[in-house]
Amino acid sequence: MIYRVTSNNPKFKNVVFQPGFNVILAERENNTDNKQTRNGAGKTTLVEIIHFCLGATVYKNSVFKNENLRGWSFGLEIDIREERYNIERFVDDPGKIFISGKLERFSREYKYDKKHKRFYFNLNTFKEEMLEQVYGFVTSANDNSHVPTFRELISYVIRRNAEGYKNAFEFFAKQPPSSKQLCNAYYLNLNKDYAWQFQELKTRKKGLADYERAVKSGVFGDFKLNMGELSAEVISCQREVDKLKTQLDEFRVHPQYEDISKEANKQTEQLHQLTNKLVLLERLLENYKKSYGIEVADVPIKDIQDIYSEAGIIFKDSILKPLTEVMNFHKTLIENRKEYLENETRILQEEITSTKIKIKDISDMRANLMSILKSHGALSEYVALQNRYTEIVQRLEDLKRKLEDIDKLEDSKSKLKIENQELLIEARQDYKERFQERQKVGSLFEENTGYLYSEPGALKIDLDENGYSFDIEIKNSRSQGVNYMKVFCYDMLLSELGVDRDFYPDFLIHDSTIFDGVDERQVAKALMMAKKKCQQLGFQYICMINSDKIPYREFDEELKKFFYESVVLKISDNKEDGGLLGIRF
Repeated sequence: MIYRVTSNNPKFKNVVFQPGFNVILAERENNTDNKQTRNGAGKTTLVEIIHFCLGATVYKNSVFKNENLRGWSFGLEIDIREERYNIERFVDDPGKIFISGKLERFSREYKYDKKHKRFYFNLNTFKEEMLEQVYGFVTSANDNSHVPTFRELISYVIRRNAEGYKNAFEFFAKQPPSSKQLCNAYYLNLNKDYAWQFQELKTRKKGLADYERAVKSGVFGDFKLNMGELSAEVISCQREVDKLKTQLDEFRVHPQYEDISKEANKQTEQLHQLTNKLVLLERLLENYKKSYGIEVADVPIKDIQDIYSEAGIIFKDSILKPLTEVMNFHKTLIENRKEYLENETRILQEEITSTKIKIKDISDMRANLMSILKSHGALSEYVALQNRYTEIVQRLEDLKRKLEDIDKLEDSKSKLKIENQELLIEARQDYKERFQERQKVGSLFEENTGYLYSEPGALKIDLDENGYSFDIEIKNSRSQGVNYMKVFCYDMLLSELGVDRDFYPDFLIHDSTIFDGVDERQVAKALMMAKKKCQQLGFQYICMINSDKIPYREFDEELKKFFYESVVLKISDNKEDGGLLGIRF
């Protein structure tokens, strides 16, 4: 049980609890302004202080970050496995949790603070030790078992702020599904290992699904998820790699390749020029031969006379001699031209022969050079070919990796389905074997809800491929008030189940939030049930409630007599020092 909550600051109103039923009352005086709220009284702050002493993380918006609390410390006197311990934590040094009592019972190392002359745990060690001492879970750095943390489990026993009361199976709205399933499986005596494994499979499924979505969105570039298309690309790319590899293996680099290439080009140009020249020479020779054939060396004078006679011209003997001379001149001229043509023809033939010889010689030399170029390559060509080969090899490796990734993805999806089904089969068998335990849980919950409502509610525990699922059904349960009573009945159930455990905190704390919007008859019944449960089972119940929300007329006679005796602290926000802290800020 919790014995007291204290502070080193004298303004703080120390709270001393009693066994069984306890009430923290936020008073509302008659002269209080109707607009006055209870937020400043300190009910929620008291819950936060208990969590603070039990190792809660101090966030930026925490009340313990307020400068008005500098130098303050808060203490908690509490039973841990039937031994009383004093826990103290300083606002200015929250990394240390000071503790006194039978420390030799603890299995983890504690340290000594010379300034305060006290022993302490660092924060993480304290939480590990409390997990073992309060809940019986022994963990180590090399332990692969999956258990809830102390902070997770204690948050169902001491729910914080409004979020902690919205859903019976969660202690805050964004609680991870794995934490939710693991904690409730533990509390309801289900197999927590199966709960963890289902959530682990779910996480792996989500990872694969996220990966597929990322690939389809183009985050990884041009990456096809179609195995057939990728396989075809791998085959095509492999063929090109093999081809380039063969070319590289057969490639021979000539050190004078560039010079030889230039010389071959020069000879090619010479061949073109000589070929053109040869064509011109042969055409010229042909023309000379034709001209030589039509040249006539001698024309008879008689033929000329006959021509003139037919024209009616009579030549006198006086002109015959000069005509003979003309004919002789013409003959000489023809003979000279023929001799010229013969000489030119001979020269052309000689030049043609010489050109053909040059063409042959150059062609032979060029052929030799081309043979060298054909069987060898330039270093630049080899480098370019090698770069291309490297590029294609890299692409092939990328394609193979992608294909391997796709293969692994599909294989993982198939394996996950098989693992999920195998786990489901095992879990269902375990689920069946725990029928009596589930029946007990359901019966206790029906009893609790039946105490509050005319028709009892049902606690549903199902099992599917996603693991355990939990739900509560109460007729006409759409109002938030009924939802709060679901939480109340569930928490009472957990306390009842905890009584049979070797390790479990023997207290339950509810803030006034749990009574907001609840019909006063149900509030009364809830408090009466809590009172009876405390008496029957021997655990401690602590609740915070506003004075104007006490349904006194609805109490049974026993609680009417007992209620105000159960008030261990009265606080108010009507005065500067009326709240729990004794100061307002």
